[in-house]
Amino acid sequence: MAESGSETRQRDERHTVRFPLEDALICAKANAAGVPVATFLRNTALAFPMPRAARRPTSNHEEVALLLGRISQLAAAFRSAATLADAQAVETALADLSELRLLCLTALGRKP
Repeated sequence: MAESGSETRQRDERHTVRFPLEDALICAKANAAGVPVATFLRNTALAFPMPRAARRPTSNHEEVALLLGRISQLAAAFRSAATLADAQAVETALADLSELRLLCLTALGRKP
């Protein structure tokens, strides 16, 4: 059985380094380049050009958690206003909120 792409791309050697003072700057530069920190360090150290950004920007967990709380408040408001509005429109809005909630949980690294 063939190995998955992620298994065939893994590197053999691992090096651990500590950057207590420079960590924030390195992370910021890697995020600005749109690449993981390891890729940023490897390409910078070897003077290779940065690859095209291949990952989504990371989310701010605090902001995502606040958004999740707001979604819950909106869902409660929709449910309480359901008697005054079109039932189908309320169900559609609740389904959209449920989808947003799942995306937020995924961004936080939590299982729905």
